Amino acid sequence: MFGYRTWSRQPNYEEKEYKGGKFATIEHTGETFDAACLEAVAKLYKYLEGSNDQGAKMGVVDRVCITALPADDGSLQLKVKVSLQIPSQFQASPPSPADKSIWIEQRGKMAVFFMRFQGNAKGEEYKNYAAQLRSAVGTEKADHKELYIFSSYDPQNKSFGNCHEVSLRKK
Repeated sequence: MFGYRTWSRQPNYEEKEYKGGKFATIEHTGETFDAACLEAVAKLYKYLEGSNDQGAKMGVVDRVCITALPADDGSLQLKVKVSLQIPSQFQASPPSPADKSIWIEQRGKMAVFFMRFQGNAKGEEYKNYAAQLRSAVGTEKADHKELYIFSSYDPQNKSFGNCHEVSLRKK
């Protein structure tokens, strides 16, 4: 899932391009940034586990993409957009979600600058790593409006050692 090609490695960040495809996506607002992410991911996993018009169990994807916007106070907004790439065998004709707050969208390629870290991350860690990435990349090369967070769970539901990336879209 989320196939990509790494372009270059710098001392403080890397560049890569994610392949496009069809994604199950939801926008969700929670009481906190972390709660919004967890609630949205849970809804998307229900879709993958068969809560769709075909009752299809699509399997578990290895990566979650969270689009977060910075709030005026420097924290992350409570509204998030969370996406999971549809597994390859369902890309041509994905099942329709039973939950009407989820939609299927086609995304093109996305070139990003990113910084990777491990652990059980929360909003504060994402915010801090994003600040480091913004500083390392600068304003000339990257779009600083949206922050993309890619989290990988290996294996699923592992509570430690998970891999996370904060990314900024390349201009």
